[in-house]
Amino acid sequence: MKIRIGSAQDIGKRNEQQDCFDFSFSDGEIERALLVVCDGMGGLPFGKEVASIACDSFVRSYTEKKTEFKPSEALLLAARGANDSVCGFIMSKGSMVEAGSTLVAAAFENDVLYWISIGDSHIYSLYGSSFDQLNEDHIYANILDAAVKNGLLDKEIAETHYHRDALTSYIGIPYLKDISSGSIELSPGASVLLCTDGLYKTLSDTEIISVHEKDPQEWADRLLRQVLNKNNPHQDNVTILTFNVED
Repeated sequence: MKIRIGSAQDIGKRNEQQDCFDFSFSDGEIERALLVVCDGMGGLPFGKEVASIACDSFVRSYTEKKTEFKPSEALLLAARGANDSVCGFIMSKGSMVEAGSTLVAAAFENDVLYWISIGDSHIYSLYGSSFDQLNEDHIYANILDAAVKNGLLDKEIAETHYHRDALTSYIGIPYLKDISSGSIELSPGASVLLCTDGLYKTLSDTEIISVHEKDPQEWADRLLRQVLNKNNPHQDNVTILTFNVED
């Protein structure tokens, strides 16, 4: 199968671009690709620097590990390596500094997509009419909703809690509490989307699907235009990586 990748990014209404992304692919005897998106935590210092360090470290580590380990293992080792690099940077800035970044990444090899995520950046698969978020958000809302389900908290309090969207796991904490990962086999015609919350908090799933194109770059461009057309005065940084496989 042939691999095609598209990308788009915008600063939104923020003063600084704190998202970072990278991708690579080869079209040799075995089709391979690596995609990664990082989103520096807004409101905290060094968001731009931390996202860049996480992204660069992850790509470098995965590239080193992929020849020795299975893709799923190499992704996990790369994520832990990125976390170590970011933690080292934070420590160099002083013990009182708090900073972090999300990370979502995917590796494609032998018709299988392997993915890993920490935080609340998303990865989706689209095939035919089926559009699915593959990962889960690591946010405080999960704890609040579980408390509601168990009768420990009022639903209205949970839904309006000011920490509802706070991350419970992210690159930049000494021990990665939650890491989501998995794999799916991709058929020709399947598309994959990696993005920061600047996309999915602005566009609904229906809006994301409605502008889908087989050409991944055209899909990425159309998604970004949809976001900008909303003219949201509080628009966050938005980063989009799209991926398509063909016969």
